[in-house]
Amino acid sequence: MDKTLFNLHDLILLLSAFESLAIVAFLALNKSTKTIASFLLIGFFTIRASLSLHELILWGSTFRYWVLDLSPNIFFIFNVSYLLDAPLLYLYSQASLNKDFKLQRQHLLHLIPAVLFIGFLSLTFYSLPLASKTELIKNYTFADFNFVTAEFVAKSIRLGYMLWLVVLLKRYFAQQQPSFVMPVWVSPLIQVYAGIVAWEWLLGCIKVYHSIWGLDYYDVVEIIGLTDYYLIFALTNVAIYLMVTHMAKTEAHKRRQQSQKEPINMDYVGKLEQAMEQDKLFLNPNLSFERLAEKLDIPVKDLSATINRHYQVNFYEYINHYRIQEAKRLLEDPKQSHRSITDIFYDAGFNSKSVYNTLFKKKFNMTPSQFRKKSAASG
Repeated sequence: MDKTLFNLHDLILLLSAFESLAIVAFLALNKSTKTIASFLLIGFFTIRASLSLHELILWGSTFRYWVLDLSPNIFFIFNVSYLLDAPLLYLYSQASLNKDFKLQRQHLLHLIPAVLFIGFLSLTFYSLPLASKTELIKNYTFADFNFVTAEFVAKSIRLGYMLWLVVLLKRYFAQQQPSFVMPVWVSPLIQVYAGIVAWEWLLGCIKVYHSIWGLDYYDVVEIIGLTDYYLIFALTNVAIYLMVTHMAKTEAHKRRQQSQKEPINMDYVGKLEQAMEQDKLFLNPNLSFERLAEKLDIPVKDLSATINRHYQVNFYEYINHYRIQEAKRLLEDPKQSHRSITDIFYDAGFNSKSVYNTLFKKKFNMTPSQFRKKSAASG
């Protein structure tokens, strides 16, 4: 027996379970996600973690033997998860698509297939003596016709949920004015997950075929099974990235909204305008946001909010506006006609000729040289 506890495939399953539980922790600790939809999503990723653990326990390289030493009863405790992930995802989508959604008693009907499957496992495996269960696990003889057929039925029900969910999402997104609150990136991920569920259903078909007619199918089963592990791992990582990005954007949007509700400090506006129009601090090519805040004795956060909200521009746009106007004034001044364009852009506070030319052309729709010639001709 290989003494290595985890091979690469086992590690992928373990990482998938860990990342799903990390999502669960992230959602549970996030104060802004205390909704029915978020709790259902927590349930889905909990079940998703248990599915990866189930595959690791049942088919893992040597990990399964370590678990077997603990107890053969551990082997199928997560198997019922195949009948829970799709219903949870379906209910999550309903909660996201309908603002008035509430969990009701009739939603317990979604648990009926899972309860029946638990009954099947109790009769065919958990009711056996400990020695018989251990022998079934060691020799893989648990995977008989009854088991693979029951698992195939479970995966067929699961696929039915996912296909119906894909149809439901397409209908909602086809509406002209949808009233749902589901993030737009969730639907494509659900459709990809539906494809993975279909892939797993295909594996179930092959197993049933083998149990009836016999088939040298081990290479095919291994390829489909391992591909499934890596697809789930990749999809989980994409979900983590999109979820964290979405929540970060949502929090930033909330902060901006909160900031916009606060009144603008006109004293800060007055200090800014004096610094630009009288003191001409913009002429310093090394002027930075922090230096300006220090010079005006305004907190950096408050200075940023003042420029953004009062002038509707960022710091560099605000400063470069004054520099462009100064460059324009110098180019129009006949007394400065002997000076080069380069001298003028330096005097205006610019330290990059390319930035100067780009901004000037954007502002006046001509280069500084063309502007100087036109001013001289009109003068």
